Amino acid sequence: MRKHFLSILAIGAFIGAAPTAAQTDGAQDDAPPVADNEVVDNETAGNEIVVTAEMEREAEERLEQITRSITRRTRVDKPLAKQYEPICIGIIGMNADYAGVLIARIEEHARRLDIPLAGEDCQPNTIVAFAKDARAQIEQLRKDSEWLFTGLLDHEYKRILRGNGGAHAWQTTETREVDGKQLNTIQFGNPPRQVQTADPFNATRMAQQIRTDMTASVVVFDGEAIAGKTLQQLADYASIRSFANVDDLSGGAPNATDSILALFDEEFEPPQGLTEFDWAYLDALYKLPRTARGNAIHDAAWSAYRKNVWDKDD
Repeated sequence: MRKHFLSILAIGAFIGAAPTAAQTDGAQDDAPPVADNEVVDNETAGNEIVVTAEMEREAEERLEQITRSITRRTRVDKPLAKQYEPICIGIIGMNADYAGVLIARIEEHARRLDIPLAGEDCQPNTIVAFAKDARAQIEQLRKDSEWLFTGLLDHEYKRILRGNGGAHAWQTTETREVDGKQLNTIQFGNPPRQVQTADPFNATRMAQQIRTDMTASVVVFDGEAIAGKTLQQLADYASIRSFANVDDLSGGAPNATDSILALFDEEFEPPQGLTEFDWAYLDALYKLPRTARGNAIHDAAWSAYRKNVWDKDD
């Protein structure tokens, strides 16, 4: 198992409960055969079809609402950001044994999504930190590790600081050609300004030629807020916020559908880990074309959820 640790902080050991929850798929008995002399109530069957259709529409509306709530708006004409390059996980402020458990679970999730993992002795670019004062730690990181904030606009940095009180998360991104090549920078217009172009440049096809790479991701947990949370919950929360540019579901956001993103919402009992919705969202995101824009995730997430959950229950 790879263990990548940073020494930016010396916060002390973290003691948490090891995850014990496990999921098993329940088996369903086949429906009993209809006897030759049994009368099938067509009206009842018709009502069941109507009810099922209404339930499906309600489920789709819930998924649409929660997907719009968590998905951060992409910059104009930019595709959805994803992890394309190998990730190297670094843990700050946690006991080494517990950090190893956290890393192993996050890496397990990355493998499921076909996110590549870096080799031994790599430079961490996916950082999970535990701090006594999360806001103060972010301010310190901005001074000590400016590369973790490269390209962030002022309003994006202010959004990081707002957070939910329990965790703060962000990614730095870079626009590249769809195959991962660096974009060219040219002078354009009068007065001249710098613009990025694909090679070869074709203005009419530019939108179809680019992707958005996550170059670094950071999740900072507040020490007081994680009391009572398991390592599984923390690892799964860190995973979705490292792999997707999403907000959490605290502060009155709609969460009729279970999600680990509600981990710090005091009004609800949080799930033990990534939920069916969370996996539908992540699976959809990483199966979308590299050039997919923000709105594409809405239909894709519902399709994945319906395939994995709704259709399975039929």
